[in-house]
Amino acid sequence: MITLSLPRIEQHGFQLAAVDSESPKVRFAGNGDADAVPFLDEFLKKLHEELMMKRALDVRVDLGELYFMNSSCLKAFVSWIHKVNTNGRPYAIRLLMNARQQWQMRSLATLKRLAPAVVTIEETAS
Repeated sequence: MITLSLPRIEQHGFQLAAVDSESPKVRFAGNGDADAVPFLDEFLKKLHEELMMKRALDVRVDLGELYFMNSSCLKAFVSWIHKVNTNGRPYAIRLLMNARQQWQMRSLATLKRLAPAVVTIEETAS
């Protein structure tokens, strides 16, 4: 079991938190609008560093309670996925989506196409 020591972020209706589970997991909730971008950028950088340091095989990213994500937040994900993909694919990224959120199917499919060897998409029960 790998425990992540990332600080919980709650800002302007947007939450990010590491979740204790069998494998590394982070949960996003709320609205990923312009106010969330700097927090998301920093969180993903720290997440990457910690996953590399702890030699994690994968990370689950639960987006089940994320109701909106603007293009700037998506860009933060693109940068993170690109970094993982060009670092010799040190770990896999498992995006857990909520099928009831219509935007997730389209946007997450685009993220998967960026690095199909790194990104998988699974449906969450949220």
